[in-house]
Amino acid sequence: MSNLYKVVIFVVSFFIQLEVNSAIKFSERLEEYSLSNGLKVILIKDNRSPSVVNSIWYKVGSSHEKPGITGISHILEHMMFKGTKKFATGEFSSVIKKMGGTENGFTSKDYTGYFQKIHKSNLERCIELEADRMKNLKFNDQEILSEIEVVKEERRLRTEDNPISKTFEKIMLNAYGMNNYGIPIIGTMKDIGSITKSDLKAWYRTHYQPNNAIVIIAGNFESKKVKNYINKYYGLIKTYKQSNNEGDNINFSTKKNFEIFDKVSKSIVFIGFKKPKFDQDKSREYYALEIFIEIMDGGYSSRLTKNLVNTKKIALDTFISNDTYNQHPNLIIIGGTPRGNISNEEFEKSILNEFSLENIEKITMDEVTSAKARIKAANIYKFDSVLNQAMQVGMLEAKGIGWKQLDKYTNIIDSITLKEIKKAGKVYFNKDDMLTTILRPEK
Repeated sequence: MSNLYKVVIFVVSFFIQLEVNSAIKFSERLEEYSLSNGLKVILIKDNRSPSVVNSIWYKVGSSHEKPGITGISHILEHMMFKGTKKFATGEFSSVIKKMGGTENGFTSKDYTGYFQKIHKSNLERCIELEADRMKNLKFNDQEILSEIEVVKEERRLRTEDNPISKTFEKIMLNAYGMNNYGIPIIGTMKDIGSITKSDLKAWYRTHYQPNNAIVIIAGNFESKKVKNYINKYYGLIKTYKQSNNEGDNINFSTKKNFEIFDKVSKSIVFIGFKKPKFDQDKSREYYALEIFIEIMDGGYSSRLTKNLVNTKKIALDTFISNDTYNQHPNLIIIGGTPRGNISNEEFEKSILNEFSLENIEKITMDEVTSAKARIKAANIYKFDSVLNQAMQVGMLEAKGIGWKQLDKYTNIIDSITLKEIKKAGKVYFNKDDMLTTILRPEK
């Protein structure tokens, strides 16, 4: 590493640390409490602009579903915009639009959420609207049929007409069956078409309750007023006894190797490695893994790009897919596209060689310093807007990990040693627990 590059990294790291210490620390501007009905509330102050984000997170997603009703969390997300006893279909979105605000909903494997970003003067109205649809959602037969067709088309566009998305879905099903993270967020086409009004109402009654929700408000607001609004609109909503709609694990078998043929011009290789769910007691290990992955595939100077794409010209591209905060066992998936006449077997061998014990041992402190600087810079960028602050806090809270992990993150990243990073690479990329999938062009 040149002296100039070392100076640049030092300066970047210095200003990153200043920013972390002065602006990102949530414990200095976050308040959390719960209502008597079990609703958790988190308030995050950020007065840099007059905007505020109102969001609510329900701790239910595709990993809570079972065969027969896969995709129900996502369909219910669509229905949440179709009116209540008090507000007509489309009125919620129309009100937000007239405010000059933006809104959306999202479904993941672990949670379903909704947000509005508006001027602070409109916050009470948004809280009123969001609380209303927690308890008064309308289930109109025609609207349900219409949204089911919308979701079917979504599945066609995002999965069935997308060979890579379809392959990822099959990889997860192969690894976990129709259980937890093996269940596709959007559901199967068969299940989407068979979900009924009674299914949706039961899912809504079971999971859309105060004690299964987190309200997160971030931005410019007066705490006393906001607490009054929350108590006024959410405080009277009762929590009812919840029934367990989740099924037992479905038996399945896993193939170590399989092929998929689809509409691609060149083969793509996917290599999966199983990892356990996130454990806070082992957070150093998971963050060491993050740094290792950043070294391997974190940009133009990463090992996979430098060695396989640029130097040896074996790959057209490479990738690594990893979720640090997984609530259930998950896969780290590495892979890419072989270049020219490079065979899939040769490509796979070259990828795995980069993860060999010998090459892991060659990781240098210069690589570690650079990777840590990139990770911390990306972490600061995530918190640049009030929406991203709400999203990061909400994600960790809905997964049961907690927002305090955000304040610990940078210090832990800084303190992780070269030895820990090497160990993470050796532990999590164990060839004995490897699943290989080849996506090939159709014959």
